[in-house]
Amino acid sequence: MGSTTSSTSTDATKTGTNTADGSGKITFSFTRRTHHVHLSGLDVEVATTQARTMVALGLASRWRAYGGSFGTPIFSYGDGLCFIDGLIKHGSWGHLATLPAQCRPSKRLIFNLNNNAKTSRVDIETHGKISFITGGRDHSWISLSG
Repeated sequence: MGSTTSSTSTDATKTGTNTADGSGKITFSFTRRTHHVHLSGLDVEVATTQARTMVALGLASRWRAYGGSFGTPIFSYGDGLCFIDGLIKHGSWGHLATLPAQCRPSKRLIFNLNNNAKTSRVDIETHGKISFITGGRDHSWISLSG
């Protein structure tokens, strides 16, 4: 497993990088001084003995796939983890989708997702409901990937 380097995106750290090596050690390097690092949304692909199953995500409230190079919204699961990926558009703000039983969290989870120049709070409840709560909705789409 080699190293993976990607640039960060917050104002305080946008000139920095993070590197994950084969042992699992993650190193952050910044050219600007900062007193904090946000680790939410950091996904690290690991070797697994079980393939993840990818399934189209059932959308609610007239939401549909953004399409094009963004593909179809999916969830994938395996090794006790669930991932949601995709870009959706033109629905009613509120209920976005519902996860099946194998991907439901044991407690309410809160995420900060992208709506162009603004961020949006999206929660996933224990019964699988994925909901827009507040934040940016100036555009007709929202990212489910981050």
